Amino acid sequence: MGMKRAFLFGVLALFAAGCSARPIGGETGWKIYGPEGPPGATGATGSTGPAGPAGVQGPAGAAGPAGLQGPAGAQGVTGVQGMGGAVGAQGAAAPVREWVAFKDFLFDFDKSDIRSNETGKITEIVAYMQQNPSSQIGIDGHTDPRGTDQYNQALSERRVIAIREALASAGAPAGRIQTGAFGESRPKCSDSSEACWQRDRRVEVLVTPVK
Repeated sequence: MGMKRAFLFGVLALFAAGCSARPIGGETGWKIYGPEGPPGATGATGSTGPAGPAGVQGPAGAAGPAGLQGPAGAQGVTGVQGMGGAVGAQGAAAPVREWVAFKDFLFDFDKSDIRSNETGKITEIVAYMQQNPSSQIGIDGHTDPRGTDQYNQALSERRVIAIREALASAGAPAGRIQTGAFGESRPKCSDSSEACWQRDRRVEVLVTPVK
């Protein structure tokens, strides 16, 4: 009993001195703690740890619904048609060209070569064109009726080309020469004789009258 009493007096003495004590009971008996000291200084902040790995990217979200189409704009009003222009004055009619027979070149049967006795006519035609600068020359080719239409048409064209090239070589202006080919379609006679056929195997040279 003396020891317990001494212990209680000690506790009371501590409270009297302003100290706090926490009596803790237990199997080993009562324990007396001294007064609590002031809080210690705050410790230094620890270093920042390394960043963690990036997370896996999540799946893309579903596309949103399409917006509603706006109403079509109103069609514009058609403009008023303008007045038609006045009809222009009619041009003067082109003068009708008058042709006059000038020379005939005769050819052998199925030939387009110029005969030697016909070449003097080339010189006469070129001289006429030089003396009459406003004149025009027409060359029309023909054949006798023997042969097909297609063959005779081509033959008359070859005869025209022969005369035209001879005139150009002698100095005739090509721009004043017009040509035509008619095959057997324009015969000069209808007899079935060599004399008649010779008249049809020809190239006619025509000229315009001198004004």
